[in-house]
Amino acid sequence: MKTYILLFVVSTCTSLVLTPVVSRISRHFGWLDDPRDQRRVHEIAVPRLGGTAIFAAILLALTALLFTNNAITEAVRANSAQLLSVLGPAAIIFLIGIYDDFHGTNATTKFLGQLLAGLLFYAMGGRIEALSVPLVGSIELHPVIGCALTLLWTVGISNAFNLIDGMDGLATGAALFAALVMLVVSLTLGNPLITVVAVVLCGSLIGFLPYNFNPASIFLGDSGSLVIGFILAALSVQGTQKASTAVAVGIPLIAFGVPVIDTAFSIVRRFIGGRPLFEGDREHIHHMLLARGWSQRYVILVLYSACALFGFSALLLLNASGTRTTGFVLFVVAAAILFSVGRLRYHEVDEVRAGIRRRFFDGRVRLANNIRVRRAARVMSNATTLNEIYGAIDELLELGDFVYATMHFGHNANRKGFGSEKKPTTDIRRSSIYRTWERGNVDAEEVRDSGRFWTLRLPLSAQKTRCGYLNLYREFGDEALLLDINYLCDLFQRETAKALERVLTITEQPESVPQLVVSMPLHAAVKERPLMPARAHYNEAPALLRVAV
Repeated sequence: MKTYILLFVVSTCTSLVLTPVVSRISRHFGWLDDPRDQRRVHEIAVPRLGGTAIFAAILLALTALLFTNNAITEAVRANSAQLLSVLGPAAIIFLIGIYDDFHGTNATTKFLGQLLAGLLFYAMGGRIEALSVPLVGSIELHPVIGCALTLLWTVGISNAFNLIDGMDGLATGAALFAALVMLVVSLTLGNPLITVVAVVLCGSLIGFLPYNFNPASIFLGDSGSLVIGFILAALSVQGTQKASTAVAVGIPLIAFGVPVIDTAFSIVRRFIGGRPLFEGDREHIHHMLLARGWSQRYVILVLYSACALFGFSALLLLNASGTRTTGFVLFVVAAAILFSVGRLRYHEVDEVRAGIRRRFFDGRVRLANNIRVRRAARVMSNATTLNEIYGAIDELLELGDFVYATMHFGHNANRKGFGSEKKPTTDIRRSSIYRTWERGNVDAEEVRDSGRFWTLRLPLSAQKTRCGYLNLYREFGDEALLLDINYLCDLFQRETAKALERVLTITEQPESVPQLVVSMPLHAAVKERPLMPARAHYNEAPALLRVAV
């Protein structure tokens, strides 16, 4: 235990001393992270080479093992190849991060470098050779599958801590909680090598955190976040592969909870939104919490609490008996994650919920409404009189989703507004015909003047004529429109325009002024209320109404 304490003190003090030195050197040479885009939450340039102090502190602390001789150091020397399998690839990751911090590089180059480090880790013995699945047990993996899973795990965890490094102290604190979990697990399982690396990692992070906490005087940079993530991923593979299902699967997943959730959810929501999967944005978990108006410190403390809760949940699995307990704990944690993420007001989450509701709860109503629109379109396709056209629209409005409708067609249909009637009626004005429909207690004046309604305007244009339009009104704030709007805008609109083309006769006057002639039974025109004498003329003998321009 004295050796562990010595390593912790050395790594902590080294990090405390080196971090301000690296910060001053970075400021002197201008190696700063400028807030160039909206993804960054800091407002001033900050040194970005904090990973140099952390990695140096880890190496210097491990060097202290050369000057001691006890059971722990003997165990470490006996497993030096296993230690090198962690530090060697980590050095490659560190060099990639340093290059990116100085010169910047694209995602492809970084990804290829991480793959190289992962392959080296696998070649040096850091392998996932079996997969312990809750409720199933241990499954031996083919070497190709084992290599692929090892690469996926090491590269994925490295990038998870890199992506979450978007706020002062967040990645450092999350890594510290994860390292503490790995330390407790290695002590419990009696693995001195993993314990040694976990101790020096915890010490270097604790020494760095005071300078990285809000307001930060130095950032981790890619040289820090990528290295921390890779070391933690490697420790989880080396230290838990031969353990029980709970330790091998549950503890690493839960211990890295916050960065893993943030990364996985970022990929999912970008996929749902049709955006590039690795394109940066301002919708990570910490960004969404900041959008609520919380301060950076408050957000950090909340996420630290989440990391501590994940760590405590992971340690509970140390005493889990069997795969059923592990599966149950993972299920409870997953349910809590889904509930918490759902409260962050992601558009993608809201849309998925709406899609589930449309599919499983509103599907029957939507299906019935779509059928009714189709039926109304069929009636419209057979209409030969205005009454039949009106009847098809009446059937459409029985859906109950629209509270008011106006139909305006004829020669001047595209130059006039709808009528001023307060009751559903048919009105003929010079060369145009108006028809209004009201449902319930809503009248025309309320629709026009309140500003509480939106309008779906269907132009009644067929192959040969442009007759007018049909307006459908719906109140803002109503329940979702449970029908396929394409049926209205395509099928019903097309059949209505064709029906009007059949009913109306368009001719040309000698002076090329279009003339609209409408013939219909008189009783159909005055069915709702008598026509206004100043606006229509009719022949009493044939009982037909004729309006002409």
